[in-house]
Amino acid sequence: MPRQSKDYYAILGVPRDASQEDIKKAYKKLIKQWHPDLHPENKKEAEEKFKEIQEAYEVLSDPQKKAMYDRFGYVGETEFAQQSSGSPFEDVFRDFESFFGRDVFDIFFGERGTEERQQTRRRSGEDISITVEIDFTESLVGKQIPVEYDRYEKCDHCDGQGIEPGSGYQTCPRCHGTGVIREERRSVFGVFVSTKTCGTCGGTGKVVKEKCHVCGGTGRVKKRIRTTVNIPAGISDGTRLRIDGAGNAGYGGGPYGDLYIVVHVKPDKRFRRQDDDIYVDVSIDYIQAILGATIKIDLPTGGSTMLRIPPGTQPGSIFRLKGEGAPSVRTGKRGDLYVTVNVKIPDSVSSEEARLLKELAKIRGTNI
Repeated sequence: MPRQSKDYYAILGVPRDASQEDIKKAYKKLIKQWHPDLHPENKKEAEEKFKEIQEAYEVLSDPQKKAMYDRFGYVGETEFAQQSSGSPFEDVFRDFESFFGRDVFDIFFGERGTEERQQTRRRSGEDISITVEIDFTESLVGKQIPVEYDRYEKCDHCDGQGIEPGSGYQTCPRCHGTGVIREERRSVFGVFVSTKTCGTCGGTGKVVKEKCHVCGGTGRVKKRIRTTVNIPAGISDGTRLRIDGAGNAGYGGGPYGDLYIVVHVKPDKRFRRQDDDIYVDVSIDYIQAILGATIKIDLPTGGSTMLRIPPGTQPGSIFRLKGEGAPSVRTGKRGDLYVTVNVKIPDSVSSEEARLLKELAKIRGTNI
């Protein structure tokens, strides 16, 4: 059954009497414009559009297919309608070079295409994540803490290449050094040749003669790492610190991954943090609230300071101690310490206190 007719001329934006040169120019412009990597926000739509442009060019660039399309409005099931285990985007790129030639393939990859395929086995190492726990006060003043973790390091015996020294490479027996596997597919329009990366050599065209006997050909060996991590002053709970290159070694001599340190700050019974400000509750005697007093306030970073409570202070009053909060990790500027005053009312008083309070009540005209 023929597939549903599409207006390939409209897809490429060319008139029906366009020359092959005009069709090719329009095609090159559109595949650059609709490359899925340029549309991460709607990549699926871009992939479909990209494939549709490919399909249109595959028909209009072939004189035999173009003639059939101009006459009947379709050309039967094209090679693009066939599905594979991969995504449509992968399916298009698998046949991209074989259908349209090296010059069109270089529109995207240029000289890098060959280099990237030859370096398929050279990959970055994995990132590592560990968690450390510090006290609340330590999070405000900073601290250096020792950490231990396991990671893969470059094998010194083979310098991370996975090859036994003196062994070297030999031509891949599957692809015979080309790095690609050619496949032929027949249709009513002839034989189409497609290529895909060789799975044996990863596209390099070479395989190892003898794997490294120390790392087994991976180029990496596992080691226990002991180091010291600097926790900056002002760090908050859940912050992730990154240490470049402290993760696992890469493959085939690739770069190291990174180490991520997740900092957990143990909660404090007295102090509460909100952004760079810190909050604390203190209790004072009702006499102090009435007459006023100077009280000692413990600071979150250690030590103490004196706070003047004015006469007539009401329960729940808040006082600010400027610059006694947490320092900003970025700027170093400190937040403030907010002190909430709770007034203690005694459950019972002595007979002498009761007598004095009754006299005070008479003076104030308070009924008791």
